[in-house]
Amino acid sequence: MFEDLKKNLEQEKKIIADLHSIETSMRIDASNQSFYSSSFNSLVEQLRLLNKTVPNLLKEGSLLKKFVGAGESGGVKKVLKVGKKEAKPEVIRMSYVSPAAKEKRYITINKEDKKEFLEELKLSESGLAGMEKIKKKKTIGTEVHKPSLFAKYSNKYFLSYSEKFAPQFSSLAQDLKKANMRFMLSTYISMALFSAVLTFFAGILLYGFLLILNLGNWIHIWIPIISPLIILFIFYIYPSSEANSVMKKITQELPFATIHMAAIASSNVEPTKIFKIIAMSNEYPYIGVEMKKIIAQIDIYGYDLVTSLKNVARRTSSKKLSELFSGLATNISWGGELGDYLGKKSENFLIDYKLERQSYAGLAATFMDVYISILIAAPLVLMMVLIVMKTAGLGAEFASINVILFISVGAIIVANIIYLVVLNIKQPVL
Repeated sequence: MFEDLKKNLEQEKKIIADLHSIETSMRIDASNQSFYSSSFNSLVEQLRLLNKTVPNLLKEGSLLKKFVGAGESGGVKKVLKVGKKEAKPEVIRMSYVSPAAKEKRYITINKEDKKEFLEELKLSESGLAGMEKIKKKKTIGTEVHKPSLFAKYSNKYFLSYSEKFAPQFSSLAQDLKKANMRFMLSTYISMALFSAVLTFFAGILLYGFLLILNLGNWIHIWIPIISPLIILFIFYIYPSSEANSVMKKITQELPFATIHMAAIASSNVEPTKIFKIIAMSNEYPYIGVEMKKIIAQIDIYGYDLVTSLKNVARRTSSKKLSELFSGLATNISWGGELGDYLGKKSENFLIDYKLERQSYAGLAATFMDVYISILIAAPLVLMMVLIVMKTAGLGAEFASINVILFISVGAIIVANIIYLVVLNIKQPVL
């Protein structure tokens, strides 16, 4: 009886640990709330059924005995059992192998509760197994990406050359890290060289096709020469452009992520868990990447939290995030109050965010005035002037009304495209 009770208590301890794990996952992962809730309720029901078995187990080990009379011979007392022996409670001893924990467990349950317990057990075990799959998919800082086939062939043919060029492109290496691009510098240079070679041969084919159409097209010999240079230039400036884009998006997420971090820190949790919660949240995709770098440095490379914060602060594309990480490293080193520090930083970031929005609203009003004056009024006035000049015979003889209209419409289209590009560059990330 005592052995059965001990095993039941051990099972209840494991259930409580699983409940705590599910509760933590529910706070972190908002996308699977119904899944976690179902598993949580199943474990609570199992706990209730196991507790219901305890009185019957205690009864099983308690036999009603009466001690009456005493023996005459030898002065030894005789123990006599009086009355009928009570019927043993109907309990069932069973064992099962937990798919989630990969271990055999033993429990004792009331016979009448066996069916219900097995149903709840099936639900909870499938839920715990599903949690393990989710955790494997969301393991922080250890995402596995399929290798790029293009990068593979680029390294095959050009890695020996790119390794020689790599030391001369230290700034490009920094841009690759800040842009969170998953290529090493030598691999990226190999991809650039491979793309340039492919473009060169494509240009040769295009030039040959133009010669077949008309021998006078020999003037297009520049196509196979200029095209590879354009490709190399694009490869060179793309990481810097992407790093700038990532910086803007991090800046937009920073005020809200810092408020979230301050709320977590106020509950006095271990500092590393703050970064894990933000990293696993789907609300901050760009800051989450930076948080994953911190967790990876701790879990994979073995650095302490302060060193990890300083390392990531040096490589992040956002100056504000770098200042936040450096301040956190100093605060942790000197034993400061993280909640207060993050609260003050979140207020500062939120003020900057509001000022940026106000500045953009003013800039948008200026752009609207420019658009009305230059891209609506000016083309109409210019077109009327050209028509008047043509009618009065002051313009060029070859410029007909249709040509003037075509040029005016084309200029308006080009100007609108330029205007939209500039407006998009100035627009903050939503």
